[in-house]
Amino acid sequence: MVGQTLLNYRITEKLGAGGQGTVYKAVDERLGRTVVIKILSPELTAREVNLKRFEREAQLASSLDHPNICTIYGLHELDGLHFIAMQYIRGRNVREAVNGRPLALNSALSIAYQVADALTAAHAEGIIHRDIKAGNVMVTEAGLVKVLDFGLAKLLDDEPGGKRKGKGGEQIHLTELGVPYGTATYAAPEQATGQKVDHRADIFSTGVLLYEMLAGIWPFQGKTSVEVRYAVLHDTPQPVAEIRKDSPPPRLQEIVDRALAKRPDQRYQRMSELREDVRAAMREVAAASGVEDTSGAELPGDLVPLTRPRHGGGQRGLGRSFRRWWRSLTGSEAQPTSLPPGMKPATSTSTGGGGSTSSSVPPRGASRHAARQQVRRAEVNRHPPLPQPVERPRIELLRILARRRRHHRARSAALARRAPLFADRQVSGQAG
Repeated sequence: MVGQTLLNYRITEKLGAGGQGTVYKAVDERLGRTVVIKILSPELTAREVNLKRFEREAQLASSLDHPNICTIYGLHELDGLHFIAMQYIRGRNVREAVNGRPLALNSALSIAYQVADALTAAHAEGIIHRDIKAGNVMVTEAGLVKVLDFGLAKLLDDEPGGKRKGKGGEQIHLTELGVPYGTATYAAPEQATGQKVDHRADIFSTGVLLYEMLAGIWPFQGKTSVEVRYAVLHDTPQPVAEIRKDSPPPRLQEIVDRALAKRPDQRYQRMSELREDVRAAMREVAAASGVEDTSGAELPGDLVPLTRPRHGGGQRGLGRSFRRWWRSLTGSEAQPTSLPPGMKPATSTSTGGGGSTSSSVPPRGASRHAARQQVRRAEVNRHPPLPQPVERPRIELLRILARRRRHHRARSAALARRAPLFADRQVSGQAG
């Protein structure tokens, strides 16, 4: 397909393949923009249910207008080939960003907040995603999140089992009751058993995504999808604090535990509740790191780029580096002084009643270069500082400028009055 043109889309690169089809990078030659083309595999078009699910993805995603949801440009069909044109996002998905290692707390919480905000908007329109996972969440370098792939999305007012009317009035099952669907690692227990689901399944999947970003591993693991689904139904994930080394706040574990509850009635009942708890955790992490949150807006502030946590205790900064450098020169922890070796220290100063005296002699072993620097600083300190120019108030400067403008205008007016006299003198001189 690379190099071919579908309508006004010229395919330039293959990005990947999934269960429903293949994804390509293309250029819209009519508008001159880069897009993504998702083509439904020809072998899948034989079943009408696949076409309906494909159309459903385009219809549901295009009905949502949210900055954290990928934009759909169009649904097309050409010579029996069905494809969707959608927004091209420069960045990585969360699976590539994590890559087996936890993200920094602020990055993980920022991504989770934006995902929860996008799903809150989708749920408000009666749309359930049902396939939230790390591969379906893109993150730009600036930290902006885009939720992709509404291929398994479902309307809350659909008939039981996701039935929709097909051609001729027959019923088409987009998802079948009793059959597991969604990605095994992220699917809620009710999805794993093929039961009917509601918006709380997205809350469970978002909790799995948050755990993966905080811990760097999946909360439910197994060698096969059957083992993973069994772990989803019965196992309890390892606490995040036992995996991370930067002591995350206890509120994070409470959020994860509540989002990953086995029973839907024990989870968050609304995605907006999960979003607000994540926002509160962001403020707590920001306060612990010394960053004051004064935004007061609906969003938690600026986007947070993807970063890794800095593990390991101890104090960092210029002070430690300077002490290490000074110890390498002198072999001592003493602080440098402004006197070179051999010079007598300044006279002792007593503090009323025989207080202690202080000496400013540097330790032996200071290098000659350090001694020269100290002598130079001592010489500079002996001379008084140069006088600084007097700063005039702004109002005084404005008065001076106004006075100069008036003088300039008066001089220009005087020259204008004398100009006819000079002209008469030139004319009379020429006549004479």
